[in-house]
Amino acid sequence: MLTIFFVKNTRYASGATIQILLFGVIAISLKKVCPSAHTVCEIVNARWGRTAHKTFLFFAFCANIIVTSMLLLGGAATVEALTGMDYRLASFLIPWGVILYTSAGGLKATFLASYIHTVVIFLVLVIMIFVVYIKYFSSDLIYKFLDKTVNYSEEECQAIYSADGTVAT
Repeated sequence: MLTIFFVKNTRYASGATIQILLFGVIAISLKKVCPSAHTVCEIVNARWGRTAHKTFLFFAFCANIIVTSMLLLGGAATVEALTGMDYRLASFLIPWGVILYTSAGGLKATFLASYIHTVVIFLVLVIMIFVVYIKYFSSDLIYKFLDKTVNYSEEECQAIYSADGTVAT
C-alpha cells in the first residue's frame, strides 16, 4: 500500500518540474523588463489598468486557494498513509502547527521548519527506496525472476499476466 502511494506521488511530483523550470525563465525575463515590480499583479496593473488588475487578483487568489487546499490535503493524505491518523484531523492540525511555529519564531522559524521538513522528506524517500529496492526486490531476486522467465513461451507469459490465469483474457 505504502509503495503504491510512493510511486503515485513520485509521478505527480516529477510532473511539476516543467512548471518550475518555466517559472524561473519567465521570472528572469520579467525582472529584466520590469525591475521595480514585486508581483505579477503589479505588472498587469501597469500594463492593462485597474480592471484587468482586479480580474487578475481574483484569479490569482482563486489559484492560491486551490494550491493551498491541494497541498493541505496531500499532506493530510501522507500523514494518514504514514501514521494512520484520519485525514480530516490531519487537515485540521497541520495548519495549526504552521501557525504556531510561525507566530512563535517568525521568518526564522519558517525557514528552519522548511529545512527540517525537507530533511524528513528525504529521509522518508531514502527509507522507501531501501525498503522497496533492497529489502523486498533486491537485484539478486530480480535477476532470478528474469532468468526464470527467459524460458517461458508466449502462451505462458500471457497466462501469467491475464486476469484469471487463462490465455483468453
